[in-house]
Amino acid sequence: MVLTLPDMQDRPAAFLGPGLTSAFIQALETGMLINQSLTFWSRVEREGTILRVIVCFVTLAALFQTALAFYTTWNAHITHFGDMLAAESFIWVDKLSPILTISMAGPVQSFLIWRCFLLTGKNWICLCSLVAVLLTSAVCSILVTAQTFAVNFSNMFANLDQQPKIQTNALFILTLASSAALDVAVTTILLVYLSRAKQNVYSSRFRRIMNRLTILIWEAAVPPCVCAIMAVVTYLTLVNNNFWDLTFQAILGKLYVISLFVTLNGRASLVSAATAPAGRLTSMAWVTNTPVRLNITCDIKNQRENGLPSMTTNGSSVVSMATEQKPDDMQTSRIPNVDTPIDKD
Repeated sequence: MVLTLPDMQDRPAAFLGPGLTSAFIQALETGMLINQSLTFWSRVEREGTILRVIVCFVTLAALFQTALAFYTTWNAHITHFGDMLAAESFIWVDKLSPILTISMAGPVQSFLIWRCFLLTGKNWICLCSLVAVLLTSAVCSILVTAQTFAVNFSNMFANLDQQPKIQTNALFILTLASSAALDVAVTTILLVYLSRAKQNVYSSRFRRIMNRLTILIWEAAVPPCVCAIMAVVTYLTLVNNNFWDLTFQAILGKLYVISLFVTLNGRASLVSAATAPAGRLTSMAWVTNTPVRLNITCDIKNQRENGLPSMTTNGSSVVSMATEQKPDDMQTSRIPNVDTPIDKD
């Protein structure tokens, strides 16, 4: 259908609703972002300078976008209350949306590309391919922003009944499609190499950590990828019916920032779990054909005097130690012929 001003006035939910919804979702995203940011900066000494700069930049860009979203909402519903033409005309804030999105998505995707480069053993073909897709998305975003500033939306909306259907913009589609394709490629590389690494892990403890890392990758990668795909689909199917495609475009950038924080904070949590001393012996799959033997030492005389029970192994007495006894008070001597084999199972 062809958009007309009377149609927009008759269906305010289809044209004013997306702006309110995107502002509300961005407010929620900002709250999540701040919470994740506080967690990150509480342990920032573990991170490098470049990563700190990336985090600062994307955080400021996300906060700036949230401020602009509230300004747009105020402008449409308070300043121009009742004026549908002014409320629906895209102002400079709306026109900055593509460049703001790539300013948040670009650094995050660059960080993930570098991780993939290291993970693949510094495969230059992989690096160049991923960087080419990222540059395509960045260049298209800049061109789309330039085209948007060249359009006078007030005049266009005032004469909608005299204009044909809105034509889809190939550059805009390429911007979102390349971003989604890059997300899929990076996620696939990470999952493939993680799956290969799990084959060489025999500790049940570290297998659990690897499984948690797999879930972490999915949690970080799926939301922005799905949002980019939805933005393309809604733009292609609903551009002449309503403005709901703008909602997915508006919330996409912050999803990348949140995914970065989820990755960094989750990685730090997994590293802490991996390096923390275990409270019990882990279930280990022994990769050896050689029996493992333990030499047990204790002070038999003192243990018997204390009335502790004993058992006999291979003709020699083995006495259990009291947990409250201090090692400094004991004089241990090695008992001969007390080698207890432990089965591999």
